[in-house]
Amino acid sequence: MILDLLQKKGKVTVNELTKQLRVSSVTIRKDLDFLEANGSIVRTHGGAMLPDHSRSEWNFLKKIHQRENEKKRIAKKIVSLIEDGDTVILDSSSTNYYATFELRKSDLSMITVVTNNVFIAGKLIELGIEVLVLGGVVRENSLSLVGPWALRFLEEINVDKAFLGTTGFSAEKGFMTPSVVEADVKKAMIRSASKVYIVTDSTKFNRSAFASFALPEDIDGVITDENIPKDYETLLIERGVQVYKA
Repeated sequence: MILDLLQKKGKVTVNELTKQLRVSSVTIRKDLDFLEANGSIVRTHGGAMLPDHSRSEWNFLKKIHQRENEKKRIAKKIVSLIEDGDTVILDSSSTNYYATFELRKSDLSMITVVTNNVFIAGKLIELGIEVLVLGGVVRENSLSLVGPWALRFLEEINVDKAFLGTTGFSAEKGFMTPSVVEADVKKAMIRSASKVYIVTDSTKFNRSAFASFALPEDIDGVITDENIPKDYETLLIERGVQVYKA
């Protein structure tokens, strides 16, 4: 709610927030501290304002905070599957954003990460990890790089593991994303990787999106939360996919 108010007004005070949200100033200040730590806001004297993010970056930041606890648990599992010496793809999934924080806590020091998300790339650079960023056009809603330059880059590399987000899944269509160009990049990432994992919270099952990019047979594992519907878990296992519940 604080983020939505800031998106509308650009700047708010603690007093405004306590009155509008009917909580204590202590609660508001804790929430503002948390949002500032995530890079979502900038604290000001007596309040907060939006950082100098573009409209596109705002959309990605908003996704980050949806089902945040589940994404953080999934992120821990992602990092547990990475070994020193691995080359890894982290696509533009908001769940992969949280994996950058788990990498900060880990002992991994000799990994290389390929990403097509400019926000995730920035977080990885802060860690001193070797980062390769795909070329291409930046999509407004996801901050992901797509297009022929991204596809050409992926054709030239081979990685150990790829961790890809999804917007939907069905038994018939497999894993889906809203954009055809995003789907093309995800398909190229799958071809580049020895092992492929889908990272998604359980709400994406039995949800549809515009473009399919993978069937269960195309991937090795799904990392999700404990609330994955039992019938979908069974379907995935029957089709050779290992299901990790974080």
